[in-house]
Amino acid sequence: MSSERPAKRVRQACEPCRRKKSRCPGEKPNCSHCTRLRQNCYYADERHERVATSASPTPQPHSATSRMDGRLEDRLMHVESQLAEVLANQASLSNTVSQQLSDSPADPLHQLRTRSASRLPDTNSTLPPWDIIFSTGENYLLYCDCQPLPLFDRSTFIQRLRERESEVLFSLLALTLRFNEDGPNHEGQAKIVTDYVEAARALVTKKVMDGLVELSTIQSLCLLSLIDFTEGFTRRASVQTNLAMSLAHNAGLTSEAPVAISDHEKEERRRCFWSLFLLKKLHGADFTVLDFAAEDNYPWYPATPCDPLNLGQPSEQPGREGVNGETSSDQGIMAYAIQLSEVWFKTTRYAWRRGKPSSLSPWSSQSDGSTILAQQMEFETRMPWMHRFKPANFSQRPLEELNAHRDYWGPWLFIQFLYHTNLCLLNHPLLLSLRLRNSKCVIPEIFLQHTSDLISSHTSWIINFIEMLEAKGFKVTDPFLGHCVAIIATIYLQGSVVDDPGTRKEKQDSFAKCLRFIRGLAVQWPHVGRIADKLQGLSETVSSTHVASDVPTRQNRKLLIDLGQFFEVLEYASSSEVLNSARRLFGPSLHSNFPASRTEMAQTSVLPEPTRVEGQEFGNLTPVASMAEGSNVHMSLEDMSDAAVMGPLVYSDDELAVLAESFFHQRQEVDGNWWNMDSLSGG
Repeated sequence: MSSERPAKRVRQACEPCRRKKSRCPGEKPNCSHCTRLRQNCYYADERHERVATSASPTPQPHSATSRMDGRLEDRLMHVESQLAEVLANQASLSNTVSQQLSDSPADPLHQLRTRSASRLPDTNSTLPPWDIIFSTGENYLLYCDCQPLPLFDRSTFIQRLRERESEVLFSLLALTLRFNEDGPNHEGQAKIVTDYVEAARALVTKKVMDGLVELSTIQSLCLLSLIDFTEGFTRRASVQTNLAMSLAHNAGLTSEAPVAISDHEKEERRRCFWSLFLLKKLHGADFTVLDFAAEDNYPWYPATPCDPLNLGQPSEQPGREGVNGETSSDQGIMAYAIQLSEVWFKTTRYAWRRGKPSSLSPWSSQSDGSTILAQQMEFETRMPWMHRFKPANFSQRPLEELNAHRDYWGPWLFIQFLYHTNLCLLNHPLLLSLRLRNSKCVIPEIFLQHTSDLISSHTSWIINFIEMLEAKGFKVTDPFLGHCVAIIATIYLQGSVVDDPGTRKEKQDSFAKCLRFIRGLAVQWPHVGRIADKLQGLSETVSSTHVASDVPTRQNRKLLIDLGQFFEVLEYASSSEVLNSARRLFGPSLHSNFPASRTEMAQTSVLPEPTRVEGQEFGNLTPVASMAEGSNVHMSLEDMSDAAVMGPLVYSDDELAVLAESFFHQRQEVDGNWWNMDSLSGG
């Protein structure tokens, strides 16, 4: 028994596994690890045995064949090393392959390409040890998964990390290094991230050019696009996203897989497509508009938790069934984040017209703004009650529970922020004032009240969310939320340009809260820091052009603002872009197509305030007394005295925000007419 144990320890790893420091199964002639990766497998002792056999004086029946095999293998290894060197130096691949093939033994071209693509010694040698890679994977699940991209199957991500292709590992390392304990800006990190990105890009480019595209290739492009966008290279990010979406379309990822594949592969295909969809919608790239109420064969939504009370259970049916019915099944929180991003995309297209006058007035039922608002209300009808603000009960949950289920709370916060930002952007007072600056008609009072109430309510929701997250100590890592808050900040900035000291102080404090939230995200995401800088610059420009005055004749009804700065903050790609980044993508023959940003000062009028019942004159009576005297409603003396003490009526944001209350405080679905509900804000 003791004589057999040493034999088990003597098993030797093959050379490819030994160089990568991977655990080798040790099968001969080819180990299963190399077979799965389609790479050449050989052992160091085989070559020595082959040389000894060829030099032995004893005649062997297959000595000539062994020598020929040895020479063939040596020559093939030489060809592969030459190809890897050419890739590293970014030389011409086709000429080098032709030159090496002329000296190599007869071997099918496809096998040579497959081996050289799978086995790249120079690239693989730069991967860190596996303990660092596994730590990277854990950071990815904690801070990046579903925040906002649901790219990988979370349930098997760590277990299958060793099976991931090198380009995916390099991309993951480059993305998540910013969340290391050392901090995102420690010495030498920028160089490491750049090396990882270049290694991933070289592997992806080779696979695309050689026709060896796999799902991992598209996943890597998705991650590389996100990295480039955060670094300010938004145009290159757009190119990579478009390439990835084109590959996904041609590979059939835009629909459910018709072939029989494993559940894991199906889930990763779905997640890859929807991650690309989110990237294009959030980053502002043109893409086909999807009708989520149709019965098209889109991929099923990612399997994410349905019920916040049972967060350990993923959605059983991530498909599209039942989205039109009142009793539609819950499709998982990520499905509703994806659907709301479509409304966001249309809202940004509306805003990107930069307030250009339209033949339709903003209050027309056929206007783009009214159409988008109707689509957001349609989304509300599909949103299950349990995912809304009050039943989710975020603020009362322990921080440990929130962090343990960030794959749910990340998309949940995304939906909350995006819902309110959509309504604020549609009713942005500066955009509306730009559209109405040449209008000759009277602005309807109902429109002014509707716009003012929506802005007041939904900006307050965002401020309350910021305060809730700060009090809870929950670390937000989705960079898109920073862009949402920046849009809200521009509304508070415009609202702070008033002469009333109390209102001015309130709006300035809210603007400061928004800016502080954005600065917090900038620690990990450089592009969010650029958004904060541009927002600060816009604030300084607005403040320098406004002079507060207590004299009515000197009050500013006109606001001088730099529209170039304003729209740079409003547009995600523009606010994230590094100056002259386009020149790093295009050559001199195309540089003239990208003029530098210019200052565009414009004077806009503040929208008129709606006429409120409080503060109006109704003879010698207060509004409450007038209403009581002119009606048959019985009011006691006690009621009258209470009304007199209260003074003018003051409406709270909650009382005015009908849409917000019905969406976030709606009671659980009941049969019958909704008018029979006890209270619209009831829980």
